[in-house]
Formats: sequence, structure tokens, C-alpha cells
Amino acid sequence: MPRRLEPDPLALAIGRRVQALRMAAGLTREKLVHEAGTSSSGHLSDLERGLVIPNVATLQAFADRLGVLLVDVVADPARSDRERLLELTRELSPTALRRLIRDLERARKPAKPNPGT
Repeated sequence: MPRRLEPDPLALAIGRRVQALRMAAGLTREKLVHEAGTSSSGHLSDLERGLVIPNVATLQAFADRLGVLLVDVVADPARSDRERLLELTRELSPTALRRLIRDLERARKPAKPNPGT
């Protein structure tokens, strides 16, 4: 697919997320591309600027190298509370994550009726 002249809004949001995760990991574009085994750093630059629409395989390769889930690459914490929650859970310890899951599962269950009322 040819490079766009104007950013695609969804591609730009994903590109900014890839860039933020890449920078948080302390990686240059060149290093991420090399270690993820994907195309060129120029392609990644275009992706980060929303000028190319990434395919799922490329996003998965970036996610694998960045040590995150694919959903972490496409979720935008500024877009919704649910995506913000996902972001907040990304760096929880396994114990804290299990505790949060338990608490959320309890919150989902309907309260049992009290027979005395």
C-alpha cells in the first residue's frame, strides 16, 4: 500500500501508541525494527506518523519485542476508561493482577438476596 500524504486518524492513534511504548522501552526505531524482524525504520517512522496502516503481523512483532500484548499496542488509554484500566494493569505484579481480577469478578456478581428482608 502506498504511503499516505495525510495521516489516517486510526493509524495515527496506533502509531503514537507504538511510539510511546517504544520510547518507554528506550528503543530507537532502528533497534525496534531490527529486533522485531520487521521492515525498515522509515516504514516505522511512517507508521508512527499515521501515514501507513499497519498490518496485524507487524503490530504483533512490535508487541512481542516491546514485551506487551497486542491489545496494549492498539488500545489508547486516553480514549476510554476501559482502555485506561487496561493500561493501568499492564505493569501490575502477577499477585496484584490476580487480586484485581478477583475483586472485579466479585463486583460483577449480583448480590445474594438477604432472606431476612
